[in-house]
Amino acid sequence: MSDVPGPLIASGRSADIYDIGGGRVVRRRRNGPVSDDEVLAMRAASVAGIPVPHVFAVDGADMVMQHLDGRSMLDELGRRPWRAAHLGRQLADLHLALRAVPAPDGLRGSGTTLVHGDLHPGNVLMSADGPVIIDWGGASAGAPDEDAAEMWLLAEVAEVDDLSPLMRPVVGIVRRRMLAAFIERVGRPSPTTLARVCDDRLGDPNTRPGERDRIRRLRP
Repeated sequence: MSDVPGPLIASGRSADIYDIGGGRVVRRRRNGPVSDDEVLAMRAASVAGIPVPHVFAVDGADMVMQHLDGRSMLDELGRRPWRAAHLGRQLADLHLALRAVPAPDGLRGSGTTLVHGDLHPGNVLMSADGPVIIDWGGASAGAPDEDAAEMWLLAEVAEVDDLSPLMRPVVGIVRRRMLAAFIERVGRPSPTTLARVCDDRLGDPNTRPGERDRIRRLRP
């Protein structure tokens, strides 16, 4: 699928999305093919009733998927910050549902549970039919509370220095409100899982120096 007959409608960190009509889009990775793990994880999630985009075909770097309209949960939080607690509970429900899905045979990792690997508000699409989990490129077999640990750590340490000084306290309040509602429903991650997630973030070259300092303070 070298030529995509449709307009570019979105771009992410590693892929571009094109509308090809007929209720379908193509998500094209910029570096390398779609991984077998991503396809395996999405199919397992779909069979288990987890809301994910329907995948029609995979061809090298291209994945043909269902076209879903809506904004991300992160955008919804920015537009309607007073809904932070409600959105936190919605996100928690997705985490809890995913915890009940066994990792399919052949999926990378050593745990027993299907783990998304990056299940935060930016990877939840608020469609007309409800929230849908997107971007499964980091999926693996792991611990049941691994996604919650990732979310908790991200909310605690992610920097907001791209915002104006006046907005940073406001964003902090909204973030804490959402996280409190999230943790109240899913519970805190175990120290073992949190320590492993902290170590993974510290080993990520994209983690900023200020974030590294906060991760070290939070690591059990």
